[in-house]
Amino acid sequence: MNKTKSFWYRWLLVAVFTILGLFTATSANAANVNYQALKYGTNETSMASSYYVRPAQVTVSGNQYVVTMTIHTAANLGQWPVTVNSINGQAPQNVSKTQGDGGYNYTYSFTAKSLNGVISSAIYVSIPNVYTANHNISFKFDTSQLPALNGKSAKVGSTQTSSAGTSSQAASVAGANDPQLQQKLKKLNAQAKSQSQAASKKESRLAKKTLEQNVQAQAANDRNQKLFYYVLIGGCLGLVIIIAAATYFVVNAKKKLPRH
Repeated sequence: MNKTKSFWYRWLLVAVFTILGLFTATSANAANVNYQALKYGTNETSMASSYYVRPAQVTVSGNQYVVTMTIHTAANLGQWPVTVNSINGQAPQNVSKTQGDGGYNYTYSFTAKSLNGVISSAIYVSIPNVYTANHNISFKFDTSQLPALNGKSAKVGSTQTSSAGTSSQAASVAGANDPQLQQKLKKLNAQAKSQSQAASKKESRLAKKTLEQNVQAQAANDRNQKLFYYVLIGGCLGLVIIIAAATYFVVNAKKKLPRH
């Protein structure tokens, strides 16, 4: 009986250590990594930064990273108003569209052999009746939180990473519903209206100038036409006068001829 208990006890210990080993290996090859969303080609924070949920989930696959990111937008902006055209020179992978936290989540992933440099992305923003445009955006990742490609764990502890990730994600969701969002949208809308008004004014000026040119051309045509009539009438009158004068002289000349 004791031998049986000892046997099962040893197998239980082996199973526990095996599970712990698998958990440790998985944790060492995955991490929550914070990042910055910047205006393309600058170090300035992008206006779309509040849409991006922090942290990103980074896992190791062979000799490259697989980065999973989420864009969260408020429900009042419509269904998934921000989508990704490309990132790091590739189409977004594993795209998932879901609803949650009072809005819409657009989740996608991409691969990279290194996250030390700037990662660029092209996005499409379409807010119905407000703003539609393609934009470029850049990302900088916190490399201190990255898992090593050789499978070694990152220097930052898993507890700190998890807690930082939770607080960062909460801050990101709060940022997506930030009251300043409406001010940003109003600013974009005002810019669009200003551009539209400027284009309308330019078209109006061109139309007015064209109309003035047409009026001037019509007036010139009217003057030329009147002048032509005057010349024609004057010519006809002159011809009648010449014929009348010739007739008068001929008649008078006949009267003066001697009669036989």
